[in-house]
Formats: sequence, C-alpha cells, structure tokens
Amino acid sequence: MEVIRAAQGLTPRAGPAYPGLMRHLTYLGLALLLTNAIAYAQMGPPIPMTAAQFAASPTGANVTLALRVNRLTRTTLDGELLERVNDALYKKTGQRVQLYVPAETPFVMGSFADLKPGAIIFVDAVATTAAHADVKKIVVVTAYAKIE
Repeated sequence: MEVIRAAQGLTPRAGPAYPGLMRHLTYLGLALLLTNAIAYAQMGPPIPMTAAQFAASPTGANVTLALRVNRLTRTTLDGELLERVNDALYKKTGQRVQLYVPAETPFVMGSFADLKPGAIIFVDAVATTAAHADVKKIVVVTAYAKIE
C-alpha cells in the first residue's frame, strides 16, 4: 500500500496526536488526584497512644499523648491520659502523667496561657521514666474535643 501511495505522491503520515495527549493528561490527572488524597489523609488530629502503650514505652521512645491538664507549675504539667473514642470524643483513663514542658516548647495551636486545668491537649514527647515524658510539641484542642 505504501508503494502505491508513494507513486501517487502521497506519503504515509503519523496518526493524530490526540491519543498521546490524552494519555499524558490522564497521567497528570491521576498524579494530582493521588497527591490530594495523600494530603487529605494527613489532615485531622493525631492518633494518641493508649494508656497501656504509653506504660510499655521504653525510655527515649517518641510518644503522642492526649491529656487533660490538671495543673501546670513552672515547667511541670500534671495531667490525666485520655483514650480516643473518635476524633472529637475522648474518655478518661485514670492514669496520671507528669510532663516536663520547657519554656521554648512550640505550640501548633494555642499557647502557654491555654494550659489551664481542664484543657485538652495533644503532646509529642519523649518517654523518660514511668508516667513521665519530656514534651517536644503541644496542640491545644479544648475547643474541638470533649471528654465522656
């Protein structure tokens, strides 16, 4: 067939670029969708450890805890561990913890002034001894969480 076309002055040509363009646009769309899905999955409160998980944490382990503040004196925060029921509801465990909170501790939400008795907080910390940890970061969620 190509010989006949060549004799008539016709040359074979490539098909339209449309299918190749659509393939690239599809890949781009999938990449954007996946990126948005990953970002959406990272939103929301952290999942705190249970009281049993915290009790079993070795010294030096990174821990994420949900607490109700009982008292803050200088750099020592006394609180009660909370267990997650869902993103907005937590229940008391009865387990008391003591946290070292240096003055330069970063707050993602809230401030030192929000660490009042009854406040609900998330902390990223490092376990030190039994029921003790050194805080690395605090998120105050009192307005967004309730205790049953």
